[in-house]
Amino acid sequence: MLRIDRLEQAVPALGPIKSAQPRTLNWAVVSAELGTGLPQDFMELAERYPAFIMADFLSLHLPDPGEEVGFVRGMKETLRSLAALHEEEETEGYVPYPEPGGLIPWGDSAEGDNFYWLTGRDGPDSWTVVVETRNGYWATYEGTLTEYLVGLVTGTVEPDGLPPDFPGKNPTVIS
Repeated sequence: MLRIDRLEQAVPALGPIKSAQPRTLNWAVVSAELGTGLPQDFMELAERYPAFIMADFLSLHLPDPGEEVGFVRGMKETLRSLAALHEEEETEGYVPYPEPGGLIPWGDSAEGDNFYWLTGRDGPDSWTVVVETRNGYWATYEGTLTEYLVGLVTGTVEPDGLPPDFPGKNPTVIS
């Protein structure tokens, strides 16, 4: 997919952790456990890479083959935390999935920020990005996860609520 190729170009440090062979993931299990499919760019990224941390800051949660159920359990734990925040009216009106228009987590940061998809009725490939910072600031990006990451690296997306120098022009990547 073009978006994944653009991410690989923007973040050359991904090269050393790229799988030599596509990682075979059981997306049917993920969908059944979660109750929805996930965006195509995310699935393609997970088939090429293990979970990784970019710029010693952003952890991108990707499932490992055979660990799909555990991956979804982790997502559901984050959703429970989000539900508690929502009950305390600290989510700027955002709701956790499976509520209509609910958020689904895809990453977090070393400083306690959380990254989500904002689900919608047009399906996973139309989902956009929501960032919840540790300071209670919420920001949105009208694009896909990979477009968001590419934009952060190339400087076309502001790191709203995140450290102003994140991720830098040539971020490190560790798995």
